[in-house]
Amino acid sequence: MTGRLCAMIMVAMASPALAEGVDLTAPAPAQSPMLGLAFPGNKPEFYGLLADAGMSWARISASWQAIGKPDGSFDFTEIDRRIAGLQANGLIPFVTFESDADWATDPATHRVKNAAPLDLGAWQRFVTTVVERYDGDGQGDMPGLRAPLRYWQAANEYVSDTNASGGWAAGNAALLAYINAAHDAVKSADPKATFVLGGTAAFVMDVALVNQGHADWTVRQFWNDGSELVYSPKTSKSDRVTAMVEGRLKFVLSQARYDVADIHLYGPEERDPKRIEALKAWSGGRPVVSTECGGPNLDYGAEYSPKAHFMVVISRNLNVFAQGGQACLWFGLGEEMQTTVGNARVPLYDLQRQPKPGVYAYRLLARMLPKGARVSLIENGWQITIADGRSLQLLRKGGAGAGAISHCVLEKALDRVLPATDYESCANAMLVLKGDLVRNALTK
Repeated sequence: MTGRLCAMIMVAMASPALAEGVDLTAPAPAQSPMLGLAFPGNKPEFYGLLADAGMSWARISASWQAIGKPDGSFDFTEIDRRIAGLQANGLIPFVTFESDADWATDPATHRVKNAAPLDLGAWQRFVTTVVERYDGDGQGDMPGLRAPLRYWQAANEYVSDTNASGGWAAGNAALLAYINAAHDAVKSADPKATFVLGGTAAFVMDVALVNQGHADWTVRQFWNDGSELVYSPKTSKSDRVTAMVEGRLKFVLSQARYDVADIHLYGPEERDPKRIEALKAWSGGRPVVSTECGGPNLDYGAEYSPKAHFMVVISRNLNVFAQGGQACLWFGLGEEMQTTVGNARVPLYDLQRQPKPGVYAYRLLARMLPKGARVSLIENGWQITIADGRSLQLLRKGGAGAGAISHCVLEKALDRVLPATDYESCANAMLVLKGDLVRNALTK
């Protein structure tokens, strides 16, 4: 098909079982508990694409404006439909609350999605009511609920006072009370639930790292109106930014009640280790998840290419896991979703609903990341080790080296895993796979 990538993994010692290769245009044989996607859209007929890519998680929103009513009643029709669709495809919903009800929030804060509630008690009742509907206790549950929902989040990207995707436009003390009220409501409704603090935006974390002396890079982001937001190191070290980092970001991370911290990962992948390390430190060592990750990002001059899309799925996911992250949820199922200019090409399907190379990369990752898999960084790549001790090495371009078994991903063709006996064909491959787990992973 025109415009589609094929991936070829060449095997140096092919067996009859591999003679026809592994077709990455076919659905993944299993769903990995480490893989997921943020924002699959509101059409359940497409949710099967997540399972086909080998994913287990899906992040959706619970909008106060859409679910709640001014008279205090609730309409769960739309969110029920989405949750039923996800669970029908074996997916675990991860829900982010949005306090966007015009009648229940301060009009002065309506420029952000996390508008400040006029009454924290009303905010808590909304959160409690939603959690109760999906906690699986048999009382007031959604009809047909297949499993309880255990993962809830509030205050998405809370640092900015202009962020239309989340944000917070009131004071820091009010923000802390808002987060703690949501946490307490979730735990009251379901003590087994996990409460995740709203994600820290990549732009914010990069600025904070410069401000705190951990980095010296320029931070930038393009907007849809053609403008660009650029923070030089000097700007990031200003008193205004220091007040934001100390008074809001670090204040909330250290003082709020939550179980898991969240970091959104876009832009240069080499920044991810410092981002995750800082989040762990500022959150007091809590577990970390990335509920939004993706690439290639266009904010720093990079261009979209098929091979870049394939490789960024491999590298961003494995980098997160190697640094202790529990999950990395890719941003967006289809390119029709509204986003920043830099993230316009991140989603997994194009505007014609055709799979992009990242889909094939996910189907490959799903074969290699069963429950309990551990990922570690090695020279020029990563090592995946499963419970029985067997391991698989993935090496970046030029990492073929010596070894009895070698597979490789060639940029010429990115949708099929084929055997080969020609080591030279792997010498400059995009991705080389080696180890005693390789054959098992590619014959599932």
